[in-house]
Amino acid sequence: MSETVLSVRDLGRRFGSEGDFVTRALRRVGLAPPPAVVHAVEDVSFDLKAGEVLGVVGESGCGKSTLGRMVAGLLEPTSGTIDRPEAKGAALPMQMIFQDPFSSLNPRKRVKSLIGEAPRVHRLTTPAEADTYVADLMERCGIDPSYGDRFPHAFSGGQRQRVGIARALAVQPEVLVCDEAVSALDVSIQAQIVNLFMDLRDELGLTYLFISHDLGIVEHISDRVLVMYLGRVVEMGPVDRIFDAPAHPYTRALIDGVPRLDRRRTVYAPIKGDIPSPLNPPSGCAFHPRCPLATDLCRAERPALRDMGDGRQAACHHTETPT
Repeated sequence: MSETVLSVRDLGRRFGSEGDFVTRALRRVGLAPPPAVVHAVEDVSFDLKAGEVLGVVGESGCGKSTLGRMVAGLLEPTSGTIDRPEAKGAALPMQMIFQDPFSSLNPRKRVKSLIGEAPRVHRLTTPAEADTYVADLMERCGIDPSYGDRFPHAFSGGQRQRVGIARALAVQPEVLVCDEAVSALDVSIQAQIVNLFMDLRDELGLTYLFISHDLGIVEHISDRVLVMYLGRVVEMGPVDRIFDAPAHPYTRALIDGVPRLDRRRTVYAPIKGDIPSPLNPPSGCAFHPRCPLATDLCRAERPALRDMGDGRQAACHHTETPT
């Protein structure tokens, strides 16, 4: 069994402001409402095994990116713990690849500097060997090393994302957090970048937390899937089980919306209603205002994430655990 390289327990993140001095003073005497708090992520737990790809899916606003930023160390959690891989030598164990390959690159620096700066600072390469180190990374990621003196604006979106991947690999990470890493690219380029991710995993033994709203890509690249709704995990398990027999009504609705050749004549029915506000989450199951199976129990009691007995976990009162 592969070792666990990342362990997340009861992770939560809330955003809010206490307001200015006057507002705080009025609140103390009951003349101002309590501060508005956004429940972005609540009680998320999972383990990530070495060499595994864990796909994180859900509608916009479900907390996927906030989760990824906390795992990568860019945001401090409000609650819970993250047990990250330890640094080995000068290597940095975790890196993040962002959605927009243009805004994530410094437009004033040449590509060879963007890729080579961090490994030089962390002494993963010497100044004399830096050019060769960068050229090898560029070639590995499908970029002509002769383009190293160009600036990011001279590249296409797919090429810029390859630069971002090379920059992340430059510090020899074990885990990559990919936050919508292909969503800003054309469909044909998406396939190339996804194939690059898979090749790099095989060659370098990388582990991925792959965040995406595109279930087709997640099904293709992932070993396991984590489904989020309004900041919480509603289902998690092996990719084939999740896509073949989803246990949660929300997961089922998401998968039913994925275009497939064998469902060409099926009329797509979007999920009814809008995602509730994270400023005021619903009582009980957060999905109950949009769920066709909702009952009084769903409105009153929040379902726990429980083991389904086949490698999956689901948070729904209407799923039955196999005997």
